[in-house]
Amino acid sequence: MATFRQKAKLLQGLLTGEVADTGPFYVTIDLTRRCNLHCLGCPYHSTEIRKDPSPPPGPLDLSKDLIKMLCSDLKRMGTSSLVFQGEGEPLLHPDILDLILAAKTAGFHVTLLTNGTLLDQHLAREIISTQLDILKVSLWASSPEQYQQNYKEINSENFNNVLEGLSRVARQKEEQKCSVPLVILHHPINRNDYQTLDRMADLALATNCNGLTFAPMYSYRGILDSFILSLDEKKLVNQSLSRIRKQLNAHFLTHNIEEVFLRYKIGADVWEKLPCYIAWFHARIKVDGTVQPCGRCDFPFGNLNQNHFNEIWNGISIRHFRRQTLTRQGLESMSEHCDCSFCCFVGDNMRVHRFFKWLLPLHRHPKKELLCREE
Repeated sequence: MATFRQKAKLLQGLLTGEVADTGPFYVTIDLTRRCNLHCLGCPYHSTEIRKDPSPPPGPLDLSKDLIKMLCSDLKRMGTSSLVFQGEGEPLLHPDILDLILAAKTAGFHVTLLTNGTLLDQHLAREIISTQLDILKVSLWASSPEQYQQNYKEINSENFNNVLEGLSRVARQKEEQKCSVPLVILHHPINRNDYQTLDRMADLALATNCNGLTFAPMYSYRGILDSFILSLDEKKLVNQSLSRIRKQLNAHFLTHNIEEVFLRYKIGADVWEKLPCYIAWFHARIKVDGTVQPCGRCDFPFGNLNQNHFNEIWNGISIRHFRRQTLTRQGLESMSEHCDCSFCCFVGDNMRVHRFFKWLLPLHRHPKKELLCREE
């Protein structure tokens, strides 16, 4: 989504090591902390991770006023894309349709991440009317039995409800003669489901989705290591994904399989192999207005209830973070705040690094300190 000028300005800013000369290319926004599921790998609501997965005290939903202010700030800074998600289920936000409309009216490309359980006839129709660009539905299973394994204490009938919701959106798009939202089925890969990945391609085709994406499961600081694949299991996954890629390409469905290959190749210890450029092109907004690098790092840059985003984007805190994450030593020092295992931004980081590594001789930091090895 970034323009050539924005990419050039990002590299220009990197040479200083601190100040970004362009706004973030895209921003992820937590809309709510409410949720109706306990997904296996969710750091907020998984019963495998937390004994009490209910939200702690604090605001449950992001306010409409904060969203409008943020949209105004980001538009002036050149940001083009917003991703609506949450520490919970975004469709549980009481004003979800208004928030999508506000972002679309401001001219943003908008992606909404959901668990898909609430896509009834009315909501499917209303979401389409907002002109949402991408509807990404996370499904951790290819069968009701598998659903029970990956969604603890949740009725497995939800599996069929999600599939019906996907088909419902496709039918509504056809009836309304709308090309958006593009519907993407998303599937995290873990030890419970790695042997049935081919079924996900069948489900994407059967429900008339526009694409299928995968992701290595996040272990949340080692708590879920028993669900992480072994080397032999990863080899089987790569074989399955190679077959699936051919099937998806044959039906003109979008996918991210090359990026999944990259994430498995880089592995869990991302910080040892690649600098982190996240604070140059992305930010995450929490429900309480806190601005952070991403969902895996709780290092605070500031809060929108005290400052506008443009003030935070080149403030002291984020400039410190940018310096630290360009070096191996700096990344190691941030381990208290960041858990980069199988980082979901590896693809974006690699794209930046392929260009920036050629500019390292001009960088003010000693080249020997910088991570410049491309795996």
